[in-house]
Amino acid sequence: MTADESSDDRPGRRGDLQRRIIHAAAIAQFSERGFSATSMANIADAAGMSRPALYQYFRNKGDIFASAFVALFDDHVDRALQALDDDGTTAQRLDGYLQRFEGDLWEQMAASEHSEEIMSAKTADTAEEIQRVVARLRRGLAAFLATAHPGRSEAVRARRAEWADVLELSPKGFKFDQPSVAVYRRRLTTLARGVAADIDG
Repeated sequence: MTADESSDDRPGRRGDLQRRIIHAAAIAQFSERGFSATSMANIADAAGMSRPALYQYFRNKGDIFASAFVALFDDHVDRALQALDDDGTTAQRLDGYLQRFEGDLWEQMAASEHSEEIMSAKTADTAEEIQRVVARLRRGLAAFLATAHPGRSEAVRARRAEWADVLELSPKGFKFDQPSVAVYRRRLTTLARGVAADIDG
């Protein structure tokens, strides 16, 4: 056994892995049943553990919900920022960024008939944590735009801020008519191409 393999046996690593398993099980259960109809027993069964074991990691269903959805957003932010670092044109990288964050989240929510209940179940603490995660997304996008369109003048900084606003706010409007996942993703691609054309022009 290598040092890397043995490090996975440390208690902290086991706990992190178990929490990820619980997160995945909880999101699946909330998506299938809705927040109110999901019990700790449902989540424990889906995670392959007992209810007493589940309580070693989380105080209650709300605690699991908050932790799972913040982790979900964190994961999508990681993927979106990675897309900005990937090879490709400005349009391809912006499209990857939008698809990994906005598109993938929309697809996940659209797959559940309980999406409205799930979104309304967020607590103030959960919303605050998600805002912290989204702030990391904004910082990553700002760094990408500064590289794609460098300059320190007030006009250049204002232009980058406009692109960031459009990339953040337009996807919210794209959901207004509850489009299919395919239509939503096409709208994101069109947005990426438009902003990229402006950046590269």
